[in-house]
Amino acid sequence: MHSDKELRAAIVDARDALLAAADQLANIGTAERVTEDDWQDVSAAVGLSMALHRERMARVGVLLGLGGARKRLLRYLLRHVGQVVSGPELSGVAGIAEWPRRVRELRVEEGWPIESGIQRPTLRTDEYVLLRAERDAKLADRWRLASDIRKSGGTASDRILALLKAVSPDALDHEDLYYVAKTSNWTSLIDDLRTSGWDIRSADQDPRLAAGSYRLIS
Repeated sequence: MHSDKELRAAIVDARDALLAAADQLANIGTAERVTEDDWQDVSAAVGLSMALHRERMARVGVLLGLGGARKRLLRYLLRHVGQVVSGPELSGVAGIAEWPRRVRELRVEEGWPIESGIQRPTLRTDEYVLLRAERDAKLADRWRLASDIRKSGGTASDRILALLKAVSPDALDHEDLYYVAKTSNWTSLIDDLRTSGWDIRSADQDPRLAAGSYRLIS
């Protein structure tokens, strides 16, 4: 159990790290001349201060009992069910640079129905919405299916096709396809499957699909 003094000190630490970044900008803003090297040095210093700021913000969250980044993100999303929240908001809540990975883990591993521009064309890629305050068992089942296919061996094309078949007529987003293919070259493998006669459509052929999503028609 934290003391109030410890909590207040952690908040001050977070504030001081942010002020350090502001001081760097204030100092260069009053310089008689600013060179390219000056600006890069200040940018580096600001980056370090902001990283420290995130770390200390996360420390405050831990003292308040908010848990790790994934738990903090879920709590925030549950407080805003049905509302679009931005990536910068979630970055601040998580307090870590890898917050998008934690959001994906909530969606694919735990089954929380979180959508972004990857799944919904009307959202930007840095916008997110938790559709419901209940887990979606279908999402969690899909992750287990993708995990099994990923481990099944065979070629990357075989694994991509297997997952597309398994979820058809539903679509897969590029994160699912990259995960199961285990290669950044998966888009060319989609093209190869199309050449082989598989009717795989993306947003280019079906405007109802989000950018980066693919659906096997038959």
